[in-house]
Amino acid sequence: MLAPYRSILNHPGAKAFAFAGLLSRLPMSMFNISFILMVQIQYDSYEMAGRVAAIGIVVWALQTVPTSRLVDRIGQRRAMLPLLGLHVTGATIGIVAAVNNGAEWILWIAVAVASLSGPLGSLTRARWSNILDSDQDIHTAFALEGVLDEVLFIAGPALATILATAVWAPAGLVVSTIGTVVGLLILLSLRATEPAPRGASGGSSLGLRVPPAVLGAAFIALGLGTMFGAFDISVVGFAEELGHKTLSGVLLGIVSAGSFAGGLLYGARHWSMPLWKRTVIGTVVLAVGFGILTLAGGMVVFAIIGFFAGAAIAPTLTNADTIVQRVVKRDQITEGMSWLRIGMGVGVASGAWIAGYLVDNVGAHAGLYTSAGAAVAMVGMALVAAPVIRRDTERPGIADAEDVHPPSQRDADEWVEQPFTPPNV
Repeated sequence: MLAPYRSILNHPGAKAFAFAGLLSRLPMSMFNISFILMVQIQYDSYEMAGRVAAIGIVVWALQTVPTSRLVDRIGQRRAMLPLLGLHVTGATIGIVAAVNNGAEWILWIAVAVASLSGPLGSLTRARWSNILDSDQDIHTAFALEGVLDEVLFIAGPALATILATAVWAPAGLVVSTIGTVVGLLILLSLRATEPAPRGASGGSSLGLRVPPAVLGAAFIALGLGTMFGAFDISVVGFAEELGHKTLSGVLLGIVSAGSFAGGLLYGARHWSMPLWKRTVIGTVVLAVGFGILTLAGGMVVFAIIGFFAGAAIAPTLTNADTIVQRVVKRDQITEGMSWLRIGMGVGVASGAWIAGYLVDNVGAHAGLYTSAGAAVAMVGMALVAAPVIRRDTERPGIADAEDVHPPSQRDADEWVEQPFTPPNV
């Protein structure tokens, strides 16, 4: 089962950038939950915590495409070092403001500045696309990235919760910031695997320059993000209602452990089922799993159901990444991935804000119902987007799942240069 992973990791420099990229992405699993916990503990308000987190996520989503294009145009090292400085500055301001019970607007500024962090989740995926040739290998690499993300989401929320509740309210934020500084500095020092910057060619406008399939996948990511945003804050409230708030991170980690297992199995095999169909099925499994999860009344039952419900998370994310990889030019892979992060970010912000209000005013289960409802809505988005995804990923010159040849660069170039027509989603 592990042979495909060993094969891609044997490429020169692969192990080093995979590890460094994992560490640099620590904020993906710790920053949001750490900021939520810090604000909730210091100000005793889930609603305020969700509101502050939503501000940061919206800013993060808005900056994703411009910073991704900057990375593609001038290179990862030149673009990411200044953005790293902004992230550290924002996190520091947030910590100082929270421990002194500063005004909420200061926290808004702090989380907004910290969220100007660039496309952390796309840097290593762009490197995989740079060093690998076959569609099978890239499928395995993206599955590996999804599995590594789940390693973060297993350990990150649990660590953040323990640090915030048992050590110091901002402790999780401190660890997250240090981790991304160390990991990103290591990653950016590995120049051999860094994709070559494309320079000014390709334009620098802020218009939409991606195929409709990418936008279809982004709408699926929107539903997935709403599910995540509502789920994270609802789990904290659920555990607190049962008198075990310090175990909320453990519950989130168990759900991510299920995603880890599902992603590992999914990426170890090469699928003959069409990508669009796997994408739809993944959303259906998530909707069923998170719907059943709302019925849980205790921690143990919640953990057991959550493990199996989470098994479809990493495969669904892998499918979305693979859609982008198949239909965009290689020198625009970071930008293409960023559209998924925009959908995810807007969804997380909306879900956190809505669930924060419901947890405070109705109860934790109301937030869990919101998460399950978002998963059901995601199925609808996937069904509407499926024809567009099928058309774009199965065009002549685009490799099918069992095809070992990469997409035709000439065909991809011609497609991306065509005028954009929004999908009916």
